[in-house]
Amino acid sequence: DGVLALIGVLAWSFFTNSANMSTRTMLDGSGLIKSVWFPRAILPTATVLFNLTQYLLSVSVILPLMLVYYRIVPEAPMLLFPVFVFLQLLFTVGVALILATSAAFLRDVRHLVEIAITILFWMTPIVYELSSLTNPTLRRVLFFSPMTPYVSAYQDIFYFRQWPSAAIWATTMGYAV
Repeated sequence: DGVLALIGVLAWSFFTNSANMSTRTMLDGSGLIKSVWFPRAILPTATVLFNLTQYLLSVSVILPLMLVYYRIVPEAPMLLFPVFVFLQLLFTVGVALILATSAAFLRDVRHLVEIAITILFWMTPIVYELSSLTNPTLRRVLFFSPMTPYVSAYQDIFYFRQWPSAAIWATTMGYAV
């Protein structure tokens, strides 16, 4: 379904763009790092905030069009969107800080991240529903893919128009912490 995929792709793009760009922040900002003292964590965090801005701008244009085109009536669970965006932001900043630090010491991290992101894409329910998987073990394994609970939360609130489960809440908060 178009709604299901679009919701997932927007959230996924925010995460992957932030992760990919964060692997280059220390290298790209090396001249600045050497000339002026400032907290190095600002560079990957700024990258994530830049991608968050792009994500929110995309959502602010696409979401209303999607709601009208697919005739989705706004419902109460949709009010949770900012909460899950904030939790995803915290998670993404954490990942970006880890990747930026790792890439500063190991240049090949950037290439490994690209491969990992490709694998994670198929482990995240973007083009399929997690509930459509018949094997419960596979469903549980895929649920612990880092972006699965966030994408599932967005799908719950916009596609299924229901409150996310306790497992989604617990996992998204755990990843954010």
